[in-house]
Amino acid sequence: MFTTQAAFGQSGIVVTKRTAPIGVVSFSASSTVSGISNAKHIDGYVKKFGTTNFVFPVGDNSSYRPFAASADGTIGAYFLENPNGATVPSGGPFSITLRDNTVAAVSAREFWDIDGANSTKITLTWNAASGVASLTGGVLDVLTIVGWNTGSSRWEKINSAVDQTSVLGGSSTLTAGSITSSASLVPNTYSIYTLAAGSSAPLPVTLISFKASLDDASNVRLDWRTTSEENSERFEIQHSIDGKNWVEKGSVEAAGESSSSIEYSYIDLTPVAGENLYRLKMLDRDGTFAYSRLESVNLEGVAAVFYPNPVSDRLFLKISDKSPVKDVTLRNSLGNNVFSASTIPASGIDVKGLNAGLYLVQIVLENGTYRTQKILITK
Repeated sequence: MFTTQAAFGQSGIVVTKRTAPIGVVSFSASSTVSGISNAKHIDGYVKKFGTTNFVFPVGDNSSYRPFAASADGTIGAYFLENPNGATVPSGGPFSITLRDNTVAAVSAREFWDIDGANSTKITLTWNAASGVASLTGGVLDVLTIVGWNTGSSRWEKINSAVDQTSVLGGSSTLTAGSITSSASLVPNTYSIYTLAAGSSAPLPVTLISFKASLDDASNVRLDWRTTSEENSERFEIQHSIDGKNWVEKGSVEAAGESSSSIEYSYIDLTPVAGENLYRLKMLDRDGTFAYSRLESVNLEGVAAVFYPNPVSDRLFLKISDKSPVKDVTLRNSLGNNVFSASTIPASGIDVKGLNAGLYLVQIVLENGTYRTQKILITK
């Protein structure tokens, strides 16, 4: 643990291994740093514990370029190189020409590898060497944070705002300053982060709320509301279990044109045991799109989960409560029992002979607790 500039030794720069297995300098929740500069920093990865906002004293060779985050367990390093040719971290190179429609240009000078499973706001910094003036065309207001989405192999805009007062002190200008994401995100969502210039193209919708919640049948209900839409096409509902790999769960048609409040909803009938991450991809008819913030629903602690769902062959049970099963029933949409037993066969419940459609399965345990879940049977 390093707590003061004196801890960095004679050279003032501590170098850690950047390739796997990486070397890491860890800071406890009570650690503080001071006197950090181009001559005194950590050339490599830094990890922090605790939930207070922390300025990571990272750099590359003699270039100090910190980032800030508050989530416990966040880890990161700074790379003074063009993402186009990066081979570290894994997943590179990261072409600066591959970007979504809301990004006009991506920095070719530097990037940060920031990782962590806990949600946090992220702050990036710059100085004269970052070339923010040329990146933004001299318009600081268009500066934004972007992240590389490994799944889509492109840079995505992260809603962010230039800090009036930089995390390093003084006012943010084209020469030096800091910028912070507008909402918290899971660092693992993106492979790497850097600075970019946002596009002036209008976004398809103005999203003012997005919420995920668990209903009584352990389905996940997503609700969102817009206040204006212009040429909007649809909302894609995307799901992930790790914040990096996303799959489309479904789609909801957008209003297209609206200047009033509109409410939307979608129900995920097939969440997984553990953490479920959701986001909306809001698409315009001309191809413009933007992402919502992430919402999380955790199914940990649920007594039982039936899988796979949807199912076409055999239905199995994953149970965290060790109490014996007392009763299991499967009902069709008319409320008729199509399966009933005092236990679940090790080979699962055979549903091949049942009609396709939505069913309700209920399990009752000897301790009196019960669990119901909607099951989609397909052919």
